[in-house]
Amino acid sequence: MTRMHGFSLLQVLMALLLCGIALSLAIPAWSGMVRERTLQAYISRLNVLLLRARNDALLRQQSVHVCAVNMKQNQDPQGCFANPQSRGGVRHWSEGVLLYQDRAGGRPARYDSKEALQVLPLKATPAEPQLLVSVPYFEVGEWGGLKGVQSVSFMLQDRQGSCQQLLVSTPMRIRVSPC
Repeated sequence: MTRMHGFSLLQVLMALLLCGIALSLAIPAWSGMVRERTLQAYISRLNVLLLRARNDALLRQQSVHVCAVNMKQNQDPQGCFANPQSRGGVRHWSEGVLLYQDRAGGRPARYDSKEALQVLPLKATPAEPQLLVSVPYFEVGEWGGLKGVQSVSFMLQDRQGSCQQLLVSTPMRIRVSPC
């Protein structure tokens, strides 16, 4: 009589059960890590945007304005929100960040069409986080430092409670930390 080699149905079911248990533990941890990485990537892009504001102000010897962007439906910047929603002493920059520099012939310290240097949209971020900022808008002066404020705090939160913070202080010192 010949013996057949292989696995019994019970062994296959046990292996599938163990794989299912391992996956049920790994998937939530994986999704949490992905959320954290998404927030860290956005904070890194915001850091680069603020460094660009400083460099452009120094290079052109002209103030650079940073504000909450008001996007059109085609995702072009329409300008700044004049007064972003305030909640608990912080402003909700719901659509992202606009960096612009005044051009000759326009209204001073107001966004005119085609003055945008860079836009960092928030709605395009998969986690749909909230960007909470301590001021409604601010300027980076021609000397490369904050103009009119001592510090600006950016806090990025997602719906699951993950949070990253970016603090800008005079003279344009930028620090990133968890909330």
